[in-house]
Amino acid sequence: MAAILKVTNMDEGQVYPLNKFLGNFKTHLDNDRISRVEGGYQLSSKGKDYFKDRYSPNSRQHVEVSEVEIMIKGLTTGVGFGDWEPLL
Repeated sequence: MAAILKVTNMDEGQVYPLNKFLGNFKTHLDNDRISRVEGGYQLSSKGKDYFKDRYSPNSRQHVEVSEVEIMIKGLTTGVGFGDWEPLL
């Protein structure tokens, strides 16, 4: 998810139609981390903090920056492990 947020610039407040490739993000909607807005979905302040926390080594759902960078490459180029479809 961290890579998707970066590639779509949602981590910077941009709106993106997440339902183009994610079928279930209801939990994030229900917990006010993502909001429906005109043109798609947008991270709330709560959502930005929630996903930013994943970079913290103390997070139970910690993610390494290097792992996110690998995912970003797959999302933007279609090159990676297995069959990738470029997101943009």
